Amino acid sequence: MKDIQWASLVESVRTGSCILVLGPDVPAVSRAVDQNAPEEPISVREAFCRFLTKQLEEENLRVDERAMFALAQMYEDFPTLVNLKNVAANFFRNAPYDPGPLHHILAECPFSLVLTTCHDDLFEKALFAQQKTPSKYRYHYRGEPRDNMELDARPSPESPALYHLYGRFDRPDSLVLTENDLLEFVTGIISGRPKLPDSLKSLLRNNTFLFVGFGIQHWYVRVLLKLLIRAMGISSSAFALESLGELDTRERQQTVLFYRRGTPRIEVVDMDGLEFARELSKRLSSEGGYVRSSPQRVKRAQVFISYERSDTEIARRLFDALPRDRIDPSLDTDFLQGGQDWNQELEDRLRSSDYFLVLNSQALAEKKVGYVNKEIDTALDMQKYRQGGTGFIIPLQVDGITAENGRPDLKRFQQIPLRAGSFADDVGQIVKTIFRDHQLRMR
Repeated sequence: MKDIQWASLVESVRTGSCILVLGPDVPAVSRAVDQNAPEEPISVREAFCRFLTKQLEEENLRVDERAMFALAQMYEDFPTLVNLKNVAANFFRNAPYDPGPLHHILAECPFSLVLTTCHDDLFEKALFAQQKTPSKYRYHYRGEPRDNMELDARPSPESPALYHLYGRFDRPDSLVLTENDLLEFVTGIISGRPKLPDSLKSLLRNNTFLFVGFGIQHWYVRVLLKLLIRAMGISSSAFALESLGELDTRERQQTVLFYRRGTPRIEVVDMDGLEFARELSKRLSSEGGYVRSSPQRVKRAQVFISYERSDTEIARRLFDALPRDRIDPSLDTDFLQGGQDWNQELEDRLRSSDYFLVLNSQALAEKKVGYVNKEIDTALDMQKYRQGGTGFIIPLQVDGITAENGRPDLKRFQQIPLRAGSFADDVGQIVKTIFRDHQLRMR
């Protein structure tokens, strides 16, 4: 990895803006005393695959598969074998494995949020070994809204949130194990039924992501990882750690190019996992470690930008100009990805926003049919539930339009000009208005 890439990743980690996404291929330490136990370190996922293979072979089935989802599907489809999810839950709860060195080094790092596709609790144990107190959550791909609870506190490096995307063994029916489960999981994530918690999606915005232990050299994992990134609305920079030594030169190049294409661009770090983690820890320490934020720091205002399509250029210019230390803006072209339920995603973003900036232009005033009308109607409905004098809808008068000439249902709101000739000054006034109001709310 180049020094400039290391510098970017280390800065993200030490400032608390890096999210760890943990895959199932991180090696564990076996507690087994069986002389036939494998000598090389393996993950708990691999141990489970070997367990399933043994069960299937005892039923005189030919097993040519190695991927867990295919093995689990074979197991579930065989009529005389017992309930797969209960068997899996018991295996991951009682597997004779402890966290490995990679678990422990990553647990030392100041990650406030960890997404995991592991079914075991090894990273949780590694966090406890570092005197940290993680909060545990899981996505239930078949669950009701109450089964997919919101995060109940703002996570921190000392009390990180550990979110199990593929379910957890304490709720066997939440486990994503078979090919059919995986298809339902992907469908649920993309459609938002059930949806990921709004509090989780809010934490995913504008961060760097570090993917570890996903086995990205396998094609099916590459597709799954891309789907996961798009479904969660990840649009920031990302690094994927993987040792590609087993691949030939051409396959290695294709793998790297696959991840670099599209948005976000994913940098593949071709290194041994333990070597990478030690280097990350060393560089993090040399830079002074975690930069603790002040408890008085004001939470950034969540701002939704609404506009008519003719005003796309000025909407993008406004989005780029808003200072990220004070404001977390949402613009549809920035967070919407292919394959998403865009209607649900837009509504979720709008309803979780603190302020609604709408470009009040001639094009908007003349727009008789369009999705922007639905956004404004939703915002007007949300305004009804706020106390009198509480700011939410802020119309921006684009290039000289007046409240009288603009959209009629926005006339009653205090409006701020947004002119090409004095753009920076007008954006400054918008930011000042939002920041002052938001400070008062946080008191």
